[in-house]
Amino acid sequence: MKIEIIIGILWIVYGTLHSALASNEVKNKISFPYYRLAYTILSLVLMIPILYFQLTTPSQLLMPASTANNIFGGLMISLGVYMLFISFKQYDLKAFLGIQAEAPAQLITDGIMSVVRHPLYLSTLVIVWGVFGITGTANNLAMALALTAYIRIGIYFEEKKLVQIFGKTYEKYQKEVPMLIPKL
Repeated sequence: MKIEIIIGILWIVYGTLHSALASNEVKNKISFPYYRLAYTILSLVLMIPILYFQLTTPSQLLMPASTANNIFGGLMISLGVYMLFISFKQYDLKAFLGIQAEAPAQLITDGIMSVVRHPLYLSTLVIVWGVFGITGTANNLAMALALTAYIRIGIYFEEKKLVQIFGKTYEKYQKEVPMLIPKL
């Protein structure tokens, strides 16, 4: 089995586990007061061996290194990090990480959330594709493809959950604001 396929499968398994643990069904069954904090820590801990494997395993070069690739990939990574920063400013970061109790769910539709419904996912995609742009390796392409598929599928389930929580208000928001790609 090619290493790239293993890397893709590892990211898909990670994403599936990540989404399953974020589901209301799992949260309600476990009912642990520090669930969000444990979820955050587990997410980071599980990501480390995948990244280590991906980074330490030799990979085929698919695109030759070039100044243009480095500039464009670097700009993508910078834009993605900037979008993450802007996105996190709209969340209660302590509650998001699980350091303090989550407040009742609120639908945020202003700021970057008025441009795309899922700016954290968009940021992640821009970053991973920027990494591929700079490195041009098969391993990073496998990661970018797997995370793109996972994020698109994960959004489907997350949006079902958001419609359950916010009802018609969220359905209206879905019609007005694009999922991932801003209107030009």
